[in-house]
Amino acid sequence: MINEDPVNTARRLSRREYQGRCLLCGRTTKIEQHHVAGRRHDPQFTGPVCLVCHARTTENLRRAGVDMRDAPDTIKRVSTALKATAIFLQMLANALWCWAESLTR
Repeated sequence: MINEDPVNTARRLSRREYQGRCLLCGRTTKIEQHHVAGRRHDPQFTGPVCLVCHARTTENLRRAGVDMRDAPDTIKRVSTALKATAIFLQMLANALWCWAESLTR
């Protein structure tokens, strides 16, 4: 899917972050910034998640064998950042699917 209006998309995401809502579940309590690609790999790429979803994301990274420690090798670092981002986006896609399904019940 092509993002035909990236400005509006950025505004919506910014509003959600400003509201203090978890991107994955919508909770408004205990929100913190998750470093999507890893703090050492891309410190500015963050998203608001609650403590529960942050723990789930970290566990999913562990289960997938994604080592978030700093890697001196650039290729390894980029590979890790891409894998970490994919895990988060997969979780986000699942959350969006569930929300869509809940609207049609």
